[in-house]
Amino acid sequence: MEGMGYSPLSFLHQTQRGHLSALPREAAVMTKNLDRRTFLKGAGALLALPFIGQACTSLAPVLDQDSVITGAEGGLPVLLYHDISDSFSDAYTASATQFASQMEWLYSNGYSAISLSRLKDSPLPEKAVVITFDDGYASFMDFAFPLLQSYRFKATINIIGNAVGSYLPMAGNRPMLSWDEYRYLTAGGIVDLGCHTFKLHAFRHRGVLDVPEKMLYDDLKLFQETMKREIGRSSGIIAWPYGFYSRRAMEIATQAGFHCMLTSRRGFFGPASPLNEIPRISVGSDMKFETFKSILHSA
Repeated sequence: MEGMGYSPLSFLHQTQRGHLSALPREAAVMTKNLDRRTFLKGAGALLALPFIGQACTSLAPVLDQDSVITGAEGGLPVLLYHDISDSFSDAYTASATQFASQMEWLYSNGYSAISLSRLKDSPLPEKAVVITFDDGYASFMDFAFPLLQSYRFKATINIIGNAVGSYLPMAGNRPMLSWDEYRYLTAGGIVDLGCHTFKLHAFRHRGVLDVPEKMLYDDLKLFQETMKREIGRSSGIIAWPYGFYSRRAMEIATQAGFHCMLTSRRGFFGPASPLNEIPRISVGSDMKFETFKSILHSA
């Protein structure tokens, strides 16, 4: 594509709200008459038709997100994104231009973004990377999905169950993706859905470690039941809120049907790495482009 004088960064255009968006030109024409969320309510509703029809026990020790780089050289990088925005800024939010530049660099340098389900495949593509998004912000549809489609990159969104179709008050009241949008996103095979718990994201001090074991199990089962009702299948993926988890929490997640567990521990996924403790590289506004490239080169 690059040899033809085509740059996927040309997808960036000014939306009616004055924000940069990564929509392709064809989609940009359509949105003049039908906004994204209105369109997806209809598309997602059609896709939904087949599916419609405590005593506190300690979960310690704490394994938190502040650990140093783990894993051997030559491992696979699993990237962790949250929101993409030009109007909201914090350490966990990448700008639209920043994200687009990173995706274009990955594509131009021969990287393949694979799904989490392929982590134990052998052999993997020579330059494999995994792209994950935590929380489920609506910005994914505007800024991430069009680029992922263009580059044939796969990605996983880890959903906060009770925030779907609503707003996340603790994060500047930003809008979240709806179930209609998730049905649309997963229909094309590019996006997988994981669990960020159903409603335990609100426990900000120590995440799931602040709740009784039964509450954790019930929460994860509720998420699975909701996924089956809305998407037609449960999920095997969980990402721990704020990076806090324990061995007992991992056992409970396994009982609830999760086998692929994403942490916030910095590192690469190596050949001997377990699927229930996958390290990730957090990418936010404070990561310089040269740092991003250096991390990928060192994997």
